[in-house]
Amino acid sequence: MTNQPPPDGASADGSAQGGSAPDGSVPAGPVGKPSRRWILRASVIGVTAALGGGLGAGAAFASPSDTSVPLPAATGPHPVGTRTFHLVDDRREDPFAPTPTPRELMVQVWYAAAGHRGLERARYLTPGLEPVVERRFELPEGSLGTVRTGAWQDAPAHPRLHRAPVVFFGPGRQDPAATGTAFAQDLASHGYVVIGVNHTYDGPTQFPDGRIIPQNPATGDQALLRKYSDVRAADLSFVLDVLTGQRATRLPAEFSRTPHHTGFGVFGHSLGGSAAAEALRTDPRFTAGACLDGALQTDAVKTGLGQPFLLFTEPMELPTWTDFMAHHTAWGRRMVLAGARHYSFNDLAALGVGLRLDQAWTPERHARFFGTAEGRRSQAVTGAYVRAFFDHWLRGRATTSPSLDAPDADYPEITIGWTSGN
Repeated sequence: MTNQPPPDGASADGSAQGGSAPDGSVPAGPVGKPSRRWILRASVIGVTAALGGGLGAGAAFASPSDTSVPLPAATGPHPVGTRTFHLVDDRREDPFAPTPTPRELMVQVWYAAAGHRGLERARYLTPGLEPVVERRFELPEGSLGTVRTGAWQDAPAHPRLHRAPVVFFGPGRQDPAATGTAFAQDLASHGYVVIGVNHTYDGPTQFPDGRIIPQNPATGDQALLRKYSDVRAADLSFVLDVLTGQRATRLPAEFSRTPHHTGFGVFGHSLGGSAAAEALRTDPRFTAGACLDGALQTDAVKTGLGQPFLLFTEPMELPTWTDFMAHHTAWGRRMVLAGARHYSFNDLAALGVGLRLDQAWTPERHARFFGTAEGRRSQAVTGAYVRAFFDHWLRGRATTSPSLDAPDADYPEITIGWTSGN
């Protein structure tokens, strides 16, 4: 790690440096509820050995081969590590479980690593979840097993990780948190700690005892979508409680923060973006957030937010965006990505190129997911703006390119569709 900046963005002396969503349900896999004995075990479990992988990580490691499909390379100076944890919220019953049981979550953490000698790259998904997600997106069988991440499983943390800014990520409806791996790896390579939250029953989840909970069916019911968004926001606040020592459950010291730590970011794709807005509305510990092409199922559309918020969208209009922009008076921006569609804003955009979905899918289906924007470029542009946003609001860094305030010649596909505040 010589000659690399510390992950907190400080110098050596510690001073600061300056379309509609595609739909579809998946056939149910084995579903079960945990035994009472299981729930009463330790609430946080490092699950690499038990699972053969967490969402996006595992002990059955990915190996490079001629058929590997790599995720976009991270652009920062740090190697990236990843770990997964099992959390149980004993203060809430799961509203979606078939029988009363505490709310269980799997979370994945990406972070700047001290090194990776002798380690293996993490899996993209657990073997149990690969076929679930392949069926959801009508991907070729076995294709997700070929995806190669850039993160090193269980790598030692950078010694200054305890000072790094923390950002939460939430996936789209029916999706696992792994679909934001490229964003998470890139942020982590620049010194962020990124926590991806898998929202059980809303999206597919695999637990350490082998249970696979598939995602609930697709829905257009607005009341139910609002419920999903609200539960997700509560999930985010629970994980933040754990992170800051407000629960008996604890994460390892390198990821923990004090209760007085200020400035946590949150962003998400689709419904994950709605949950980010709701978390900002209901939990003041979150101080900056972004929504990637998600309808806002939150009262924030009626009131706006008191924190800075970035809308990053395809070129269309949604009533919830219009209402939110009309009521939000804090710093806000809407960036519009030309030619994009709903899945231009997560890993599927870039993976679709490597998996040759333009050949595997019909032209109509491919256009419905990705529009005319090239997938790897969509992912790179979105990631650059998300990082610039959090660099500005969590690190106090002035960003020149990409610009959050003016058209940028290096990003000609971006139009600024709305501004609020300075």
